[in-house]
Amino acid sequence: MPRMRQDALGGALGLAFGMCLLFWLIPGWVEPDEDLRLPVSLMPQIVAVGFVLCGTAMLIRGTLAPRSNSDQATGGFVQGEFRGLTLMILVLLVATAGFQTLHFLVVAPAIVAVSMWMFGPIRPVGLVLTSAIGPILIWGLSTHVLGRVLP
Repeated sequence: MPRMRQDALGGALGLAFGMCLLFWLIPGWVEPDEDLRLPVSLMPQIVAVGFVLCGTAMLIRGTLAPRSNSDQATGGFVQGEFRGLTLMILVLLVATAGFQTLHFLVVAPAIVAVSMWMFGPIRPVGLVLTSAIGPILIWGLSTHVLGRVLP
């Protein structure tokens, strides 16, 4: 697979992740709480809109930026980069669907590991530590500090 520009790939990933959050995960998993003044889903929706906006900006910047090695006739993504983008979005959707059937601590390390691996060369120790420690910290903070159970 030809190396895709990191800003376009990151933008596509951010856009897809934000859309999954907005239209699938937040409506399906955030439970309303009548005791609060603001809806519980407000902050996750703001973050998801941020993912969508920033991902769109990065994707546009990555696709419209001039390329030194690309054929001028293609004018955008080459065929191999489209396959890479499709693979990245497919992996993200499959992992997101895994949240519905598996626990957060099973799926989140896989999402982190695959995302880090697809973005470029990462030292194996850093990949393993980030994939393990990040989701555990998020789960611990959500469960024990905020009192919210993750799926």
